[in-house]
Amino acid sequence: MKKFVLIFVCLLAAGGFATAKEWKAATIIGVSQTTVTSPMMHEPRIIMHYTVSTDNLTLFLDYTYHPPTKPNEPEQPGKNSPPSVPLGEPTKIAIEGHHAYFLDASGKEVKMEIKKKLKN
Repeated sequence: MKKFVLIFVCLLAAGGFATAKEWKAATIIGVSQTTVTSPMMHEPRIIMHYTVSTDNLTLFLDYTYHPPTKPNEPEQPGKNSPPSVPLGEPTKIAIEGHHAYFLDASGKEVKMEIKKKLKN
């Protein structure tokens, strides 16, 4: 019984430390892509590069995915296709460490790697 209570208290404490993301207004101002292939890779990788502007920062973000391998494979944003992002339109972004989360056109959170931050 003591173990159960200890585990329960630890889970409660861990849940209390979880914080909500601080969402800020942002605009995606640029998108480009790079295709990475090599003889050792079974399938190519596509890296999408996003430039995002907020009130006080300009962020350079990368998002990586593998394109569909079968001709009639359905697109699954986040798995075999890039997220649908509103280029030039206001969106929301949250920054946590080396990752940024932004809302795509359907309102789904998309996690991206921050490559560079510049102060405006």
